[in-house]
Amino acid sequence: MSVATQLKRLAVLTSAAAVVLGGVAVTPASADVIEIPVSYNVAGTTTVKKTGSTMKLGPGTLQGNLIIDDQTGSVGLSANLTLPPSQADFSLVSGLFRVKAKVSVVPLGPATGTIADGTLTTHAKANMEISDIYFGILSAPTIPLPTLPGACRTKTPVELNLVAPNIDITSPTISLSSTYTIPEFNNCFIADLALGALVSGPGNTISLDLTAPQS
Repeated sequence: MSVATQLKRLAVLTSAAAVVLGGVAVTPASADVIEIPVSYNVAGTTTVKKTGSTMKLGPGTLQGNLIIDDQTGSVGLSANLTLPPSQADFSLVSGLFRVKAKVSVVPLGPATGTIADGTLTTHAKANMEISDIYFGILSAPTIPLPTLPGACRTKTPVELNLVAPNIDITSPTISLSSTYTIPEFNNCFIADLALGALVSGPGNTISLDLTAPQS
């Protein structure tokens, strides 16, 4: 039985009133729609194709609702993703140049998604902001490049389309992955061209693990 079919049966059983399923309140949003609150801890990594460097993401949170249509059995997701700033640190030209910077992923609204045929597909838009940029030549990156807080960011949003095939929503961990494009940067002063040359472009990878909080 597919995940969508299982959830449809759950919706039929609970559409008359709010119930508690495993300690989670299931609330009818309308006559035909049921919302099941979900909450996960989020951690993962992203790898920039141009530099080959990997940056840790999280720990953060994903909080929102599974949205079940009792009439069609379709299952959707709407949730807010929160990730703290991460530290990027990479070398260029066989270690001749070293660069480090603070990277923030700032979501532009909730992440949305669907569960169909056992696959979770999500979509999110976010700005990528860069601050505290330092570089070095044959040494640790200690020379600062001027940026204004919140100003140095991608010219257009980053589009993240993460997929988790063959999921089990009762599993303690759900793993999602995707490739994505890093747009050009703006308002980074002299770092505009450098960031574009160093990191902007397609083929970057991201993987996130959603882990149910410990009760």
